[in-house]
Formats: sequence, C-alpha cells, structure tokens
Amino acid sequence: MALAAELMEEPSRWLDLGHARLPYWVIGEGPDLVLVHGWPVDGRTWRRIVPALAARFRCHVIDLPGAGRSVWSEQTPRGCAGLTECLGQAVAKMDLPGRFGFVAFDSGGGFARKVAAELPERVAGLALGNTETPKDYSRLLLAALRQGRRLGAQTMMRLGLQFVWVRARAWETSVNDPALREELAELFLRPLARDGRRFQGMFVLAEGLKAEDFDGCFEAHGRITAPVRLIWGADDPWFPLDAARRMTGQFAGPVTLVEVPGAKLFVHEEFPELFAAEVLRHFEGVFGVG
Repeated sequence: MALAAELMEEPSRWLDLGHARLPYWVIGEGPDLVLVHGWPVDGRTWRRIVPALAARFRCHVIDLPGAGRSVWSEQTPRGCAGLTECLGQAVAKMDLPGRFGFVAFDSGGGFARKVAAELPERVAGLALGNTETPKDYSRLLLAALRQGRRLGAQTMMRLGLQFVWVRARAWETSVNDPALREELAELFLRPLARDGRRFQGMFVLAEGLKAEDFDGCFEAHGRITAPVRLIWGADDPWFPLDAARRMTGQFAGPVTLVEVPGAKLFVHEEFPELFAAEVLRHFEGVFGVG
C-alpha cells in the first residue's frame, strides 16, 4: 500500500498554540477529515491511510504535544484533559472552513470524542479504531497504568528501550505481525531511546495517567449525535471487543461496529486497506460524496 511521503518529511506548516507548536500537514482535496494519533506514536502512523483517503477527502494531520516532531513546553497542558484541550485548540487553528470528521484511535480517540461533544454543529462524524471504553477497562490496561505510576518506572522504561528486542517486544500486545512490530519499533520507539527530550514527551500524556481519566468519554458519548463507525481489532487485550460492543449503546447517535478478526490495538497499522475502506465508506455517506 502506498505511503504518504509528506508525513515522513518535515512539515511545511505549524500550528502555534502558544504553549506548544505542532507540525501540520494538509493532504488531499474534498471534505475535511482530522486524523488524531494515539500513544506512543505520532502522525506518521497514518502513512498508509492518508493516500487512500486523500483522493476524496482533505486530510489534516498533526503530532500532538509531546509526540513526534512537536515542540512543547512546561506550560503545555498535561494528561488526558490537557491533551483534549490541546486538540480543541489545534482544531480551532486548522484550515477547516465548515463541518469535518474525526479519524482517531487509542488515546487520540478519547481526545477526539470529548472535542466532538463540544462541537456538535461542526463534527459531522467519527471513525474510530480501538480506543478507550470508559468505565469498562481491561485488567491489562489497569495493570499497565499502575505500573507506569510506580517510582522509577520512567527510568526503567528508558533503559529497556535501549535494547532492540525490548522495543520490538513492546508491540506484542498491540500488533500480531512480527515484521510490523519491528517496523513500528524502529519508527516510533528508537527515536525515544536515542533522544531524552522525545522520551520525556511521552509523559505529557502518560505521567500519572489513570484509566479513570478517560471516564469523561462516557458523558461525551451521550452528546455525540453524529454517526460513529468503530473499526475494532477483535484480538485486542487492551480494549476488548466485548467492551466495544457494550460501548455502542452509550452514543446518542447511530453507531456501526466493524469487527476485524486477527487485529489487535493498532488495527489501522495491521489492516490499512480494510481500515481505510471503512473510513471512506463511513464519510462518503456522512458527506454524500462518492
């Protein structure tokens, strides 16, 4: 599948939030889609999705504060609430003349849902890969977040990332394909091992994070009337399929759940053609294009 070369290069535009500067790419023509990455990756995770969408939609991609090539500061808001605020600020500065859709996964899906609930007249729809299921969290997620809050956890993580095999193994619960695990380790984790500033950027979200920080999505669901498509890796131990099925009843508007056997958390990385096709199908209906 083709790669979006622009996302692999330095951006030509930036969004200045005052407390942070975010790289900003606009690719394609048509109705507007804002793509929001999860943790611990950045906008390059959409490298195989954007080419399929850009023929019919204008894709807006950023690196959130702390991720990728973003420039952040001590004044940058932290945690789930802080990055939700940052996403709202970024959307306000994007070249979005009218209604738009969100495409997101993982923690980015949490931020996008809460922003969407605040912008009901502007958000036309959401297409979400595996993401937090509020008030219905897996044991794996709860245990990982507890471990991340332990004294010395950041130091141990930084030491572990120095080893190639640790970087690849870190993806075992998120991706099935060993070759893809190695690709993601090289693309997203190797820079964190080599650059202390980029490593610290992970904790703009993660430091002190608790699963309950995403409980606000539960309330947000009741205010989202735009159509939602969930494209879910059925083998995901972080956000299990059963929890996704239960979550569908929380939204105020129509919800479609697409179950993807053989995929885990990073369903858009494992099955990019399928993921892109479902996003296209969803937003062609939302915007009446085809």
